[in-house]
Amino acid sequence: MRLFTYGTLMFPEVWQRISIGEFPARPATLRGYAIFRVKNAVYPGIIRAEEDLVVNGLLYDDLDDDTLFELDTYESSFYKRIPVVAITADGAEQECHAYVVPDNRRDLLTDESWDAVQFRKSELEKYLHGQH
Repeated sequence: MRLFTYGTLMFPEVWQRISIGEFPARPATLRGYAIFRVKNAVYPGIIRAEEDLVVNGLLYDDLDDDTLFELDTYESSFYKRIPVVAITADGAEQECHAYVVPDNRRDLLTDESWDAVQFRKSELEKYLHGQH
């Protein structure tokens, strides 16, 4: 199974915290989605949006059922893991899954875009130590 990640799961430190092993990963994008900060949180959610919008992330390959179970447990209950198509750097379309916020739960997200660079710089350490 492949999984497109766009938030905290892009960081190896978070994978290590969950203790789910290492998997091949490569840059990818998801078209037709937008990324926003979750209300009262430092992590993001994505939601369907205009087709010209793109979310950058990582595509993990070869995840097994046990790993998916751990990830499903780790993610907040409002996310839904659904099939999507990510596009890799070489332009290849890859069927995969992603954790998305359902269209009817837009109220869970702020209007503030989420930035991975800013998260690494100012929030990652606190996040890893449960201070989020």
